[in-house]
Amino acid sequence: MMETVLPIVMIGVLFSVVAAKYLTSVRIQQMRQEAVEAEVATRSARGKLKQVENQSGVAGREVKTKQRKRKALEKQIEKYKKELAEIKR
Repeated sequence: MMETVLPIVMIGVLFSVVAAKYLTSVRIQQMRQEAVEAEVATRSARGKLKQVENQSGVAGREVKTKQRKRKALEKQIEKYKKELAEIKR
């Protein structure tokens, strides 16, 4: 009896090992795919962040430029007001 049961059990164990290896391989592939997708998403997010940072820097420089121009124009206005007041005297 032991002679017939042992080979059947061994075959069952062998199939279990093969199935476990297959399922492990499938899961590893799924995890690799998820890692690739996460890497793509990370790179995309970094690219967008860099783009926003660049736009922010440009906008900040434009604000500073406009502030300088405004100050220059305000000085010119004051200068011309003084000249106009002198002419009216």
